Amino acid sequence: MRIYLDHHAATPLCEGARGAMDEARERGWANPASVHAAGRASRALLEKARDRIGASIAATPAEIVLTSGGTEACNLAVRGLARPGSHVITTTIEHPAIAMSVESIPGSRVTRLAVARGRAPTADEVSRAITGDTSLVAVQWVNHETGTVLPVAEIAASCRAHGVACVIDATQALGKIAIDVRAIGATAMAFASHKIGGPAGAGALWIARDAPELASLIVGGAQERGRRAGSPDVISLSGFGGACASIDERLAAMPTIAARRDRIERALEELGASINAREGERVATCVSASVPGWRGTALVAALDLEGLEVASGAACSSGLDRPSPVLAAMHEDEPWRASSALRISLGPETNDAMIDHAIATLRRVLPRA
Repeated sequence: MRIYLDHHAATPLCEGARGAMDEARERGWANPASVHAAGRASRALLEKARDRIGASIAATPAEIVLTSGGTEACNLAVRGLARPGSHVITTTIEHPAIAMSVESIPGSRVTRLAVARGRAPTADEVSRAITGDTSLVAVQWVNHETGTVLPVAEIAASCRAHGVACVIDATQALGKIAIDVRAIGATAMAFASHKIGGPAGAGALWIARDAPELASLIVGGAQERGRRAGSPDVISLSGFGGACASIDERLAAMPTIAARRDRIERALEELGASINAREGERVATCVSASVPGWRGTALVAALDLEGLEVASGAACSSGLDRPSPVLAAMHEDEPWRASSALRISLGPETNDAMIDHAIATLRRVLPRA
């Protein structure tokens, strides 16, 4: 028996996504920019997906830029809105899609706000960090490794008060927290399909109507109103739309998921592990623990041999045997936590039998250290 508990990396394809993709394979193979009947059929499916994505975050379709995933959406937002040579604010725990995008801005000066032990920076801290040369604040809503939740509405309000663009990486928030983009008040927000039961290779960027002009990263076509050139993947984006149509079901499952997460955390603590980022708000889906005596990558491999599929950090860093930069930043006084990290992430598909099996596996493997 194999148990998949790596939902922060990717989620199983949901039925809504599967059905939408099947329809798109049959009817959406033509170029949606073509004016003939086959092209119009593809265009109709693409716009249906855009409508569904927008509805899931209380946005209008015109505000949605369709992309190849969350990483592209983050890059487009950060690099499309920041001024070269300006000051940019972010945090020490960002996903590489934000962290590396910020670093790539020519001549930029970067301030990284601390998130010690999961305590998110406040809007006041952001406000104090803003200078007359600040052009952008870019932060994630939900951390990919620990589930830490940042106060993005308050941060966005601080940015608006100073006339500074605010980019939110919401790839891990969608499906875990109800989202109303206008209530948040950011300039742009990035989303990814494969975090909510959709396929990889599809994402979206929401852009506020009053946002500064977005500089396109990809040229060679007028698609997406000139903001993202290139023929879109109608099949994958249809799957994203299908997954978004089921978003309320995912949100309704969060209290049950939280109870299952708590069971795993109690079992890990009984086995001598330490739960990370405990001092801040977290989403229901993620356990981040550090296990003394184990190297995170070795522990993940040992658990995989026993049929339990988990992670030691971000999937984008898989294959790199190095300490978690997120936990290194959160727990600077305890560097061992970063090198012995274990991430277990749950989804609506996770049931009590899976949790029972996972706990039994942890009890067999962890004492081997």
